[in-house]
Amino acid sequence: MSPDFTPVLRPLDIFPFEWRGRPSLLLRDPLGYTENFLVLPQEVAPLLASMDGRHSLRDLQVVATRTLGRLVMLEEVASLVQKLEAHGFLDGETFKRRKAEVEAAWRKAPSRAPACAGRSYPAEPEALQKFLSGILEAASPSRRSPRVLLAPHLDLSSAARTYAEAYRSLRLPQGARVILLGTGHQLERPFSLLTKDFETPLGRVPVDRALVQALARRVPELFPDEFAHRNEHSLEFQVLFLRYLFGEVPVVPFLFGPVEPYLASGLDPFEAEPRYQALLEGLRALWDENTYLVLGIDFAHLGLRYGDPQPAGPAEGLQAVARDRALLEALFSGDYGRFLAEARASLPFKICGLSCLTFLARFLEGAPRQGEIYHQEAVPFGPGSLVSVAAAGIIF
Repeated sequence: MSPDFTPVLRPLDIFPFEWRGRPSLLLRDPLGYTENFLVLPQEVAPLLASMDGRHSLRDLQVVATRTLGRLVMLEEVASLVQKLEAHGFLDGETFKRRKAEVEAAWRKAPSRAPACAGRSYPAEPEALQKFLSGILEAASPSRRSPRVLLAPHLDLSSAARTYAEAYRSLRLPQGARVILLGTGHQLERPFSLLTKDFETPLGRVPVDRALVQALARRVPELFPDEFAHRNEHSLEFQVLFLRYLFGEVPVVPFLFGPVEPYLASGLDPFEAEPRYQALLEGLRALWDENTYLVLGIDFAHLGLRYGDPQPAGPAEGLQAVARDRALLEALFSGDYGRFLAEARASLPFKICGLSCLTFLARFLEGAPRQGEIYHQEAVPFGPGSLVSVAAAGIIF
């Protein structure tokens, strides 16, 4: 490898953690172009930050020597770069070929295969049924079923109580269909519709193609089947519960990209991005008594894992839950302006679901409704970090 080579690190999930008693970093590809994981010592973080296409291996050698306080040989830097390349974590010709192959396979796939089976939940049907049954047993006595359900997308075991309170509240009549709204963690579009059926270890969950076709006649741009759907868990977890509880209930699955840039600039996303309004009008035109909405969203993300300089503990958890409640109460009020104000106040809390909530707030604007928060909690999630979640429903 030439000393003049300038590596470019791809956008990755990089998590600090302790490995065998040593501060370390876990690297993974959030889009799933490669399934590889890589553990590196935390001391290489400055080198990773410098792999931006402007620094050669010699430059990285200087960075490493200054950072570590010892002479770092060029061969050590080259070895690290080669390891990153082998794992598919560097941008370049090798990765571009891999990316093209994976995306072509996704386009040809007749259905969406489960991305998290065997990792986030059991891949065997019998074990999965037992797993989901165990989660749902923790729920409170049943209440009136909502038309709109807010559920988490956090790790199933970590937020088990919140999932239980959400899905034990939902009862779907014969002939019901479900519009799914989920966070597109890697989605750059304003939204994207999935037209592929979901496969789960318990069987298929079909897309409502009649509704999709009717929607396509009303909405010019639906950005169908963006690659971000392939590995996204926010809807996959909702589909598991729907399949377990209701069988092959038809769904219309949407992922939503970020609205935070609009809110931070003082803009209304529906005024800044007209395609939101087109989708809103299309869905309103097709809404009927057999249509339900389910959102797969989380709320605050605080602490070291999420870029904050200080760890988040119980006090921050209480603040997050209070902020989430204010946001939900604004949603329930039907006052879209009030909701936007609370959404902007929530930006420092990094709400992972703000785009879905903003769309829902506008979708339900002015409609008579009754909202209820079933359960809230702040879940420790990584060293010095937490995620807040909620189960809630809207009846109208």
